Amino acid sequence: MLPEVCLDRSLSSTERRIMARLTTPSRIQSFLDGLSYSTETAYRCPSVSLRERVAHCFDGALFAAAALRHLRHPPLILNMIPNSRDDEHLLALYSRYGHWGAVAKSNFVGLRFREPVYRQRS
Repeated sequence: MLPEVCLDRSLSSTERRIMARLTTPSRIQSFLDGLSYSTETAYRCPSVSLRERVAHCFDGALFAAAALRHLRHPPLILNMIPNSRDDEHLLALYSRYGHWGAVAKSNFVGLRFREPVYRQRS
């Protein structure tokens, strides 16, 4: 069974309508921006993040990857591991017209949405 079918089956009709409105990466980002930021160490699957309206960067990346998959983008997650005293961060990547973009949940604006302007290497 395809992953998006599994996700759809776990959602209520209201949650399916919300997912149906997430028709672009920027709309996915807007939805993530509206969620409360979790400081818990617990991890949530996309359906629980949708239901509880809370996520941290890991949860947000999983949700964004699932929502992007629903839009026929392959689910790609990038884990940014710092080389200093900074925090790790996860992004869901998507490709459009040979360029990469990103969707993410973060308290820092610079670590959220990126339009697909970063050219793919051949």
